[in-house]
Amino acid sequence: MINRAVVDDKKIKAIFKYIDALNNAKQIKMMFRFNFLCGMRCINFAYLQVKDVLNDDNSVKDIIELTPDKNKGSKKAKYYVNDEMKKFIKEYLSGFNLENREKFLFVSQKTNKPYNRNSISRIFTSIYRTFNMNCSSHYGRRNYITSLLTNGIDITTVKTLVNHSNIQTTAIYYNENENILKNVVNQLHI
Repeated sequence: MINRAVVDDKKIKAIFKYIDALNNAKQIKMMFRFNFLCGMRCINFAYLQVKDVLNDDNSVKDIIELTPDKNKGSKKAKYYVNDEMKKFIKEYLSGFNLENREKFLFVSQKTNKPYNRNSISRIFTSIYRTFNMNCSSHYGRRNYITSLLTNGIDITTVKTLVNHSNIQTTAIYYNENENILKNVVNQLHI
């Protein structure tokens, strides 16, 4: 079932401010950005490597192309990166040794291994609970989809952007958002 709660910009800013005080704040904030600004699932960004996000000249890729092992359903996926996210990626990688293209973007300080998606999910859920939100790590992706639909992006384009194989999956987000439905009805005039 889709969570109908809508997170406004104020709450998102409050969440990011809260994250700043956490251990691994830089990593956690970047995970949230991949979730909210690219619509990625935990499985998509958990095992991202430098080679996935940077071109050979160290510029940030326009499209992050993921291999089946980094995507749900063992299928390839493409995520489009907007200019704001490119800036965040570049800033995040500023302390990385970019010659090691195999380096993972998100590594646990405890194990020195990439976070697994369950660990990331627990981090996200814990942060959301702090804000009395009953949300999972999938919430940023839902917010991404809802934002695109609310801003008038057609459902077929949104389906492509979030790598849904079936448009009915994308339609669930549209049908469940009362604000979108109200806006559509308010555009009718005689």
